[in-house]
Amino acid sequence: GGGVLGSGCVQEEIRFSICPEMLVSLLICEKMEPNECIFLIGCERYSSYKGYADSFQYGGNYDDNTPKDNWGRKWCHVVAMDAIYFRHASTQYDMHCVDRELLKAYTSFIPLKYGSDYMFGIATGNWGCGAFNGDKYLKAIIQLMAASAAGRPLIYAAYRDKVLVNAFYIVYEFLKDQKATVSDLYRYLQRYFSQGERQSLFDYILSTPVSSLKS
Repeated sequence: GGGVLGSGCVQEEIRFSICPEMLVSLLICEKMEPNECIFLIGCERYSSYKGYADSFQYGGNYDDNTPKDNWGRKWCHVVAMDAIYFRHASTQYDMHCVDRELLKAYTSFIPLKYGSDYMFGIATGNWGCGAFNGDKYLKAIIQLMAASAAGRPLIYAAYRDKVLVNAFYIVYEFLKDQKATVSDLYRYLQRYFSQGERQSLFDYILSTPVSSLKS
């Protein structure tokens, strides 16, 4: 959302615009380390909007009826997690980069307090897959791993990409049938990158039984 007070007007910037309390974070939050994220908790939505990017415009007042938590804050948790900017897209297929993104996602997804009202699902999407050149299929797997390790449901918004939705669902069902663990998924990525596979990551997973990873 760094462009919210400038020329930016897409996903993060729109959210900051309709929930202006989030703008305070631009003043007080420092650059994040690889194992850090920023929680924006209880921010109220004040306005509706129309359009997107160049067509974005104010759409009137918004009455935010979101319930409140035990602290009297709106039950709205937004997490800021910075993805790596890949100047060359191919560099993201290095396990060092995967480890960094996995750590960042896990840090962002773990509940603030176990056994509390913070154990709801995570709504996410193609994180870092726009101007940052991320691979949306790889990022989907990384976020699935992080959410699984954190023990939280994942609600994945693919931004009208039906191909990704269908492919991700098929891979998820395959992994579930195979009783795959987060460790198994990590091995999938290690082998896929080390072998220089020409097929897509999802196709590689679907053609490789979990049992073969342990041989």
